[in-house]
Amino acid sequence: MRRISLGWALAFLLFLAPAAAQTAHETPEQFQARTKWWREAKFGMFIHWGIYAVPADSTDLQGHKRIAEWYFSNKQVQVADYEKFASQFDPVQFDARQWVETAKNAGMKYVVITSKHHDGFSMFDTKMTDYNVVEATPWHHDPMKDLAAECGRQGLRLCFYHSVMDWHHPDYLPRRKWDTRPVDGASLDRYIEYMKGELRDLLTKYGPIGILWWDGGWEHTAEEIHSAEVNSYVRSLQPQIIINDRNKLPEDYSTPEQDIPASALPGGRLWETCMTINDTWGYAKNDTNWKSVEDLTRKLIDIASKGGNFLLNVGPMPSGEFPQAIQERLARMGDWMKANGTSVYSTTQCPFRNLPFDGRCTVNGSKLYLEVFQWPATGLTLRDLETSANAARALDGNEKLKVSITGVVRTSGKNGPWVVSIS
Repeated sequence: MRRISLGWALAFLLFLAPAAAQTAHETPEQFQARTKWWREAKFGMFIHWGIYAVPADSTDLQGHKRIAEWYFSNKQVQVADYEKFASQFDPVQFDARQWVETAKNAGMKYVVITSKHHDGFSMFDTKMTDYNVVEATPWHHDPMKDLAAECGRQGLRLCFYHSVMDWHHPDYLPRRKWDTRPVDGASLDRYIEYMKGELRDLLTKYGPIGILWWDGGWEHTAEEIHSAEVNSYVRSLQPQIIINDRNKLPEDYSTPEQDIPASALPGGRLWETCMTINDTWGYAKNDTNWKSVEDLTRKLIDIASKGGNFLLNVGPMPSGEFPQAIQERLARMGDWMKANGTSVYSTTQCPFRNLPFDGRCTVNGSKLYLEVFQWPATGLTLRDLETSANAARALDGNEKLKVSITGVVRTSGKNGPWVVSIS
């Protein structure tokens, strides 16, 4: 039996709308409409998958711990040697239906997958290079086509991560220090035209795309990599697409990595924390430092309470399967979300600076959700209530309570915090 006393000022109806970062020809209302699905989704799956899953090694030449998808750089591999991993990439156990179903059952609403990482290998069918998953591997299959179809069937948004940096392409500069290829004649401008060709294929073959998730733009200025021109081109192909801030322009939202801000971003700036489920982004066979379900669920709640989204990364194996530890954790997060997801989806940030309990709060319309990490031994007390509360209930079990000065809440808190809804 859990006790809750109601007596807290609910000033949460006086929210300010998120500050718009709309495009030059877009009104604030149009920006709100374009980003609405994403702001309501709150929870997405990040997938780092490429031929770096073949070595599955997250150490550098000295044996220091790094991240697996940087194998090319960590091991200072020559291009010709790294290319050999493509001939070993044959993920015959890949099942797009199962991948999307796993994300959906976890409570995720969108999927962001690496179309090309810094290693330059295209994980989609493109006319711009034969260094792609269809032509360069024994698999000869386009996983993006399958994922696009499954996301459509199961109601999730398909989104693409795409790297500006390309260690493989001869025109991308600067080169890695150990790269022995000559730089004479290399042209970054010509590389940008190549990248635009990739984007044309990526954004015209797979239906509506929710997000273009840039990465790897930090080596250049926005002018050097033609960011404004390229983003404009992207929007001409997918007018409703959302673009992140990682090609040196702010665009639609910010992307803290492996970190949760202490509070909402200034000016109502939209944001999304991307974070690994273990230590590395791509699959690493020796990385078993899995985050617990309770930790992951608390992170999701913490992020939602500050108005952000949570993009949780998984690294599939070279076989095309998710490691069992990932499947188990996502399934248990899904159990919690099935009971308590209304305290996350479509919510806005907690309006209170301090809470009288260990936990967080979120708001949706006239409902205040209290996500309680540690239930106080003397009961949950909310002081100085200035507005009437019509109902209080535990989301886990959906138990409705008669509201008076004190109510009683029974809830298990299974797989995550207890959640109380006050309306």
